[in-house]
Order: sequence, then C-alpha cells, then structure tokens
Amino acid sequence: MSFSAPTARLLLTTLLCSGAVACSPFKTEMPPSQVTLPAQFTAAPASTEATDLTTWWTAWQDPLLTRLIQQALAANPEIRVAQARVQESRAYTTMAKSALYPTLGATAGMMGGGMDWRHPVPPLLKMAEPNIQDPATDGHLAGITMAWEPDIWGSNRARARGARQMALASEDVLHGTHMAIAADVAANYVTARGLQQRITLLDQSASTLQSLLHYASARFDAAQTTQADLETIRGQIAAAQAQRPLLVAALDACRHRLAILSGLPPEQAPDLSAPAQYRVPAPPITELPSTVLERRPDVRLEKHLLDASLQRLISTKTDLLPRFGLEFFGGDGRLRFDGIPGVSGSGGLMAVNAYLPLFNAGRIQAKIHASDAQLHQALATYDQTVLTALAEVEDAYENRSSADQSITSLTAEVSALSRAATQARGLYEGGRFTMQDVLTTRIKKIAAQDDLASAQTRQALATVQLARALGGGWSNQPPS
Repeated sequence: MSFSAPTARLLLTTLLCSGAVACSPFKTEMPPSQVTLPAQFTAAPASTEATDLTTWWTAWQDPLLTRLIQQALAANPEIRVAQARVQESRAYTTMAKSALYPTLGATAGMMGGGMDWRHPVPPLLKMAEPNIQDPATDGHLAGITMAWEPDIWGSNRARARGARQMALASEDVLHGTHMAIAADVAANYVTARGLQQRITLLDQSASTLQSLLHYASARFDAAQTTQADLETIRGQIAAAQAQRPLLVAALDACRHRLAILSGLPPEQAPDLSAPAQYRVPAPPITELPSTVLERRPDVRLEKHLLDASLQRLISTKTDLLPRFGLEFFGGDGRLRFDGIPGVSGSGGLMAVNAYLPLFNAGRIQAKIHASDAQLHQALATYDQTVLTALAEVEDAYENRSSADQSITSLTAEVSALSRAATQARGLYEGGRFTMQDVLTTRIKKIAAQDDLASAQTRQALATVQLARALGGGWSNQPPS
C-alpha cells in the first residue's frame, strides 16, 4: 500500500506537530492551602507506648475483639460497595487513557446476486426453460480504518491524570471504610462489655437494697426507724429495677450492631457471655501532624479530588486551542459481473482535519470559569477536612487524658469505700455499727464501682477514637 506525496507530507506534518508540542501553553498551578499546620499536637503526651496503627486492635490482647473486627472487614456490605467502586474507577481510568491512542477497526463485506442489468431473463422464458440461469454478480470489500486525534495540547493527558486521581480517591474511600468499620466494631464491643459490668453491679446494688429493706422493716416493726426510711429504700429499689431493662436493651443494641457490621442478621449476634479479656493500651506514640494527615484516608481523598479538579481545569482550557484529527482507510476489494471483466484493487484514503473555535457565545470561557470555581471549592473542602482532622486528634488525646485522670480518682474512691466497708463490718461485729450502716456503705461502694466502670468504658472509647483520628485501621497494600 502506498501514499501519494501530498498525503505523505500531510501525515508527516501532523506527526511532527503532535510530537513537538507536548503540553498546553496555559500555565495552571495549584492554588495554595490556607491552613498552616502546627508543629505538634499540644494535647498529646510527651512519651507513650508505640502501637501499630495498621491493626491497632491487636494491642488490646483480646482474641474475641480481633476476630470480630476481622469478620467485619471481610464481610461488611459497605466494604463490598467500596471495593466495587474501586474497580469501577479503575475501568474509567483505562477509558480515559484510551483517548491517547489511535482507534483501529476492520471492515469487511461480501455481495452477490443474480440480476443481469443489461439482458435480464424474462420471467415467462425462465418458467418455460427452468435450466436457464441468471447471470451472476459477486464482490467483496475488506479494509482497516484508523482515527486519531493527537493530544497536542495535553487535554487527553490531563483527563487521564484526573481519572487516575479519582481512582486513587476511590481507594481512599475503601481505606476510610476499613478504618470506620474497625473503629465501629471496637466501640460497640467495649460499650457492650461496659454495660455487662454495669448490669452486674446494678444487680448487686438491688440485692443489697433488698437486704437493707428487710433490715429496715424489722427495725420499723421494733419502732426503731420511720416509714419515710422504708419508702426511701423502696424508691431506690424501684429506680434500680427501672434502670436494668434500659441497660439490657442498650447491650442488645450493641450486640445487634456487631452482627450487622459483620454482614449478619441481628439474630446471629455474637455471644459475649465469656468474660472480657481486653486491656486498654496506652495512647499511640505521638506523631507529627503532617504524618497523621498523610495517613488519614479522608484527607488523602480530598487531596486526590483537589488534584483531579486541577487536571479538569487544565483540560478545559485547551478547548480554546485548535484541534487536529487524522483519519485513514486502507482496503482491498473486487467486483464482478458475468460477462464483464472483474474489477479489483487496493488503496487507501487519508484525511487530516482541524477545528478552531471562533465563536461560541462565551460557552468555553464559562466552562473554564466553572472549572476554576470547582478547583477553589475543592481546595476549601480540603482545608476544612485538614482542620477537622487536626481537631479530632487533639480532642481524642484530651478525651483519653481526661478519662485517665477520672479513672485515677475513681479508683482511689473505690479503694477508700472498700476499706470503709470492711471497717463498717468490723464495727458492726463489735456492736458499734448497725447492719444498716454496713449495707449503706456497701451500696456507696457499688455506686463508686459503677462510676469507675463507666469511666473505664469512656477510656476505651477514647482510645478507639484516638486510633481512628490518627488514621489507623487500614493497610498500605493496594486494595484488590
């Protein structure tokens, strides 16, 4: 197959033009962020125990907690949705890259018939003489087509880079979903364990109150106490009985949530009858704010969306520049009529086209302004996400610190009331205290233990919150 001289020159000129000009003449830069990162987190402790944030829950040393999180990460429906979106975004990236290359196609056709256009066979004669055959015609045509728009100004490359950023953003959505699911499982688990402890303490308090009521009733019969004292105790018993179903319902809600997070119906909620084994670890080691932001999926997501907006603006600006296209068809064919010499041969057709926008009523400029506004919106969203992330880390450190302080004070209170309960029992046996004094002291101790159990749950939740705020709970391995 050969080309004519003008066609060859036209093809060479187009290829040289596309190779010489590799980028758009428009210089488009990323606008600067308005957020100044702090040098360190002020609420973070100076020296803490290092923790692997990828699987931070393993530091809690609870096999059941680890198993529940692994089950949720393997079967949660939200994770399956995020995984499918990653595959979808990767397909769109491949589609965007395809615009950089020529489009090739093959065509083929065959024809045939029985009509002699010069001397058609009369129908009556064909009926009288069935052996008479119509003169035949046949032919075929086959060829290859090619179309290509050289990316002279970098428009298609910018679109491909933008699509790649969107694919990375979808991966960060998956990472963020992993992070959120792991934290949600841990939060519901420690909450359920705290509720179990509080229900046990509530039952102990109710039993002690019943003993106190029996003792007070005996004293009332002996005219040693008043009816008001009895009614006060009965009111405390009623309050404890009213609180128990609320705690049980909250416990069941946590168990149901754990089942749903693992993709199971609520009826298949995990069995939490065995005692809890988790140990709340020390806060993760202090890191620089910049390091935390590089690991947090939500910040990474907004950064990729920001980069995609920049590439969209770059691509949009090229609409002001001329566009060139190259089309080619090369084929081989044959056409034959009976009684006429056949015609056959091969050849090719090539065309180069160009388009320059001259007037479009401001449509292209408006599109550029819209893309520029979208870029600044993405930047503002990114800055807001960064500020939120920094605040979440500071709040998480403060919540953990306040919970630690509260536990220290409440532990001291429980210890003091335990000693008081022991002393009251000894004074009762020595005849200096009544049984009511002993039971009242025991009730105060149980109430302090309940406050301590609540504080321990807050400490565990603050630790989960801190692990999530620091961006833990997902792996650097590319998602499948």
